[in-house]
Amino acid sequence: MSKDIFAVISDVVSRFGQSTYGLPAQKEIVETRKLVGFSLLGESYVMPLNELSEVLDVPECTKLPRVKSWVRGLANVRGRLLPIIDLADFLGGSSRGPVKDRRVLVLDIDSVYVGLIVDSVQGIQSLALSSFKESRNNGPLVHFIDGSFIEENKILPLFCAHKLIEDNQFMSVSV
Repeated sequence: MSKDIFAVISDVVSRFGQSTYGLPAQKEIVETRKLVGFSLLGESYVMPLNELSEVLDVPECTKLPRVKSWVRGLANVRGRLLPIIDLADFLGGSSRGPVKDRRVLVLDIDSVYVGLIVDSVQGIQSLALSSFKESRNNGPLVHFIDGSFIEENKILPLFCAHKLIEDNQFMSVSV
């Protein structure tokens, strides 16, 4: 009788083995960085998601006297006054593309709360750290770039908001 039980168990095991699928192939784990893509003056950029507080439509601004032309004014964002800066104008250019596509990148870094108007925002991207190269590019934000991500033959310079905040020209808004 014990042979019969063994035969039954062997039969069940062999049928189970024939009906199962193989384990999925193990995928290579790629370390990535979360970035926000945006465009400015016809160029595409990315910036670390952790340097960005939020993204807004361009709000109504109250003009300020005796400030440089690239300071658009102050906006009230949920009870907090947000200085709005036209980043293209600061760099000596003018925004491109439809006004409805423009967005404000809100930064809250080292006690500096400021909004930067950019031409458009493409959203969050996860890019492989292995595709990052520490190199300079020649775009309008050249002084505020930490390197570039190279994805599918496209170069995406990494904008460093800390460098912008530390720039004396950017912080000197009065005329």
